[in-house]
Amino acid sequence: MDVPVLGPFKMIFDQTVAPGFLKAEEKIEAKRFYARWLMNGETGEIMIAGTEKILKYDKDDVEYWLQSPEDYFKKPDTSTENTNSMSFSISSDEDDDTPPQFTRTGGKEIEFLHGFRTKKWITTISFSDKRMVFEEWFVEKLPLMILSDSLETVIKTKFNPDGELVTVEHTEFSSNLIIQEMDSLTTLEPIEGHAVKINFLVYEESDDPKFTVGFEILELYAEPVDTGYFVIPEEYQRVKEE
Repeated sequence: MDVPVLGPFKMIFDQTVAPGFLKAEEKIEAKRFYARWLMNGETGEIMIAGTEKILKYDKDDVEYWLQSPEDYFKKPDTSTENTNSMSFSISSDEDDDTPPQFTRTGGKEIEFLHGFRTKKWITTISFSDKRMVFEEWFVEKLPLMILSDSLETVIKTKFNPDGELVTVEHTEFSSNLIIQEMDSLTTLEPIEGHAVKINFLVYEESDDPKFTVGFEILELYAEPVDTGYFVIPEEYQRVKEE
């Protein structure tokens, strides 16, 4: 992701899930010095069915703590500015009522990407003063992702103090969603299947993109489970819940 002011940074998500076990890690790497100071870090969490608390840990500080399900599933307070969330919006000239134009090419040739058999599509959304380009690699089916989501749903639902079903949500910024939000009556058919890589670029008055976001699945595989993977290393120091 390349954001004005913050500059480019990378977010890596590594998740391992098995019946009754979940381990998820998040790593943020920024290139600019002040962005590294603000954003860099590597954290994780472990859920084990039959336990009462969720293990949370910080790999940089070599610390861990226990979090209650009540705190874990508490909805974040968005009424104040003290939040780690980030959002953005894209709009055209307010005085220009010209609707955006949608074009899409590709989807014919097979491309192998990280072991996936994909088809690449390029979708362009054009305004009078800017354009958005989606480069997307789709596969027909992604059964391991469906299995992973179902296992994650089961264990998180067990921990949810409200007892409600926890639906797994994925970051979604595909051209299918954006076009549907902009024009629900569009005749452009959605791309079928599952995206394994997306590049999203915004251009204004230059051939160089002003804003870019990228997403890709680097690995997705199944192997025998080792329950020893779902533990906190001995050298980690326990601290109070943050």
